[in-house]
Amino acid sequence: MKSLNLDLRAFAAALHDALAIAAAVFAAAMLLAPNELTAERIQELRALCAVAIPLQVAVNVFFGLYQGVWRYTSLPDIQRIVFSTLAGTVLVSTALRVAGLDASLGWREYLLYPLFLVGIMSLSRMAFRSFKEWSLYGRGGEQGTPVVIMGAGDAAVGLVKELSRSHEWRVVGMLDDDEKKRGRLLHGVRVIGPLEDLPRFSQRLKLRHAIIAMPSVPYKVRRRVVEICKRAKVSVMTVPTLNNVVQGKGPPARIRKVAVEDLMKREPVTLDDKRLHELITGQVILVTGAGGSIGAELCRQIAAYEPAMLVLFELNEYATYKVDEELREAFPELPIASVMGDIKNARRVNQVMHQYSPALVFHAAAYKHVPLMEEANAWEAVQNNVFGTYVVARAAIDYGVKKFVFVSTDKAVNPTNVMGATKRLAEMVCQALQAGNTTTRFEMVRFGNVLGSAGSVIPKFQEQIDKGGPVTVTHPEMVRYFMSIPEAAQLVLQAGSMGLGGEIFVMDMGEPIKIVDLARDMIRLSELSESEIRIVYTGLRPGEKLFEELLADDEHTRPTPHPKLRIAKAREVDPDWVPGLLEWLRAGERIPGDPEVRRDLKRWVPEYQSQVRPKLTAVPAPRAAGGSSP
Repeated sequence: MKSLNLDLRAFAAALHDALAIAAAVFAAAMLLAPNELTAERIQELRALCAVAIPLQVAVNVFFGLYQGVWRYTSLPDIQRIVFSTLAGTVLVSTALRVAGLDASLGWREYLLYPLFLVGIMSLSRMAFRSFKEWSLYGRGGEQGTPVVIMGAGDAAVGLVKELSRSHEWRVVGMLDDDEKKRGRLLHGVRVIGPLEDLPRFSQRLKLRHAIIAMPSVPYKVRRRVVEICKRAKVSVMTVPTLNNVVQGKGPPARIRKVAVEDLMKREPVTLDDKRLHELITGQVILVTGAGGSIGAELCRQIAAYEPAMLVLFELNEYATYKVDEELREAFPELPIASVMGDIKNARRVNQVMHQYSPALVFHAAAYKHVPLMEEANAWEAVQNNVFGTYVVARAAIDYGVKKFVFVSTDKAVNPTNVMGATKRLAEMVCQALQAGNTTTRFEMVRFGNVLGSAGSVIPKFQEQIDKGGPVTVTHPEMVRYFMSIPEAAQLVLQAGSMGLGGEIFVMDMGEPIKIVDLARDMIRLSELSESEIRIVYTGLRPGEKLFEELLADDEHTRPTPHPKLRIAKAREVDPDWVPGLLEWLRAGERIPGDPEVRRDLKRWVPEYQSQVRPKLTAVPAPRAAGGSSP
């Protein structure tokens, strides 16, 4: 039985329902026999009320009718009223029969009484809600910026409900391609036509804004709707993806501008929650590089699965502070340890492993910027990405970590740059350690470029657009695989839950995307044209190649239970190979130069083919792109 908070609001609601019960009893009697309401009959009805009121109110308490707030009355509240009334009617009829007070009652009375009672109790609550919303949010018919909703599904209806309380927006119609919905009223707003009719309605209704409320549709539909909005010359916004809404990451009405991620050729990721709970819940988890884009998102998603403790290992103080503050606010009950340290410092890493005894380690710390690591920093890339990985992995074995998940990259496949070669070498370190021990399971996860991550092309393009251009693209034919930060983190967690030891997981990255098309999408979403923001081609940078691969030539893959993850069968690595590598990594005080580092990397990673830095001559832009040679 649900507890009742005996405050004035609950008492007033119970008093209202007592009056409603009496009114329902007398209304049923008057409707069935209006000419028989004698003094004796009224006395009988009073006796009936004396029995019915306390019993029905008690049943209402049992069903939790007085725990809600009338201002937020909704369909579930009405359903509780119906069930409570039906149960109460059965209880009241039984009590009247036992008391011998039902002689004058027939089936008609027992049919009309609950109908009247449900009507009175429901309508009074709905009327109160309508009055409160009108008093709080009511406005004249012409107030608020007119906006049209693109879509007429559940997300659109939820959005209309939320916007009806806003002084900022006024929904004037909905557009949907479903002919069955055409002309229908959904929460008071009419479906006025198909999506293609937006240009016509934008002129007629003087629209400047449209909101896409179709979070579960494929990317092709989203791109089509964005193009329609552009033709209509309206600003286009959207609501969170269905995946975010379901996971409680934002209410449907949290509208935002359409981002380039919404136009990616990606479908939503479905997670195996059971596996992830088994992997994470109640465990101590350590994340290296916790202040980075992937590391921070891993922490957010791990926290949602209620680990026993989350340990953040990071070298950047400010990044650690930011993610620590965010996690403590979002998950106040979660024990969090923010640890400053360098993954190359074995003493510090061992101290942290000994102090917190993590069951799982997600190793996301790395230097990843290709041109920066190619020149002047090649040896630092080797030290951080290879030796740092060895230090953390060795400590994981020594301190009994159950699983070690290494975050790798597609640039580790047939690498042409120092960053990719060091990540492949780090993979080989994990493979060798796996072959030489049976206590810690090592998993490696490769994926491509992450939209919006630190140092990625998206923030760079946005900054260039904000400055008025030009947008610089290295080559018109350059293509990359892309995924969002949350999607990448989700698949890293999923791979970690599935691995048995030594696997290299490859993510389904979808279709490759031309960088120049990405730039054009961002210009379009900024409500500008390529005549206003030029695209300029600058030539390949050090270590770059036109396309990335997900599998090396001598590898093949096999499927996993998850449709977006496959396992690459890489060549095996002999654990006896590690001591020689460590001798190179601990080369003493002398820091080798970049050419020497690239030469030695070729010895350790045979598939590595270093490139000579290309001259940065501009590639002439096509006329259609609106670009020019610098």
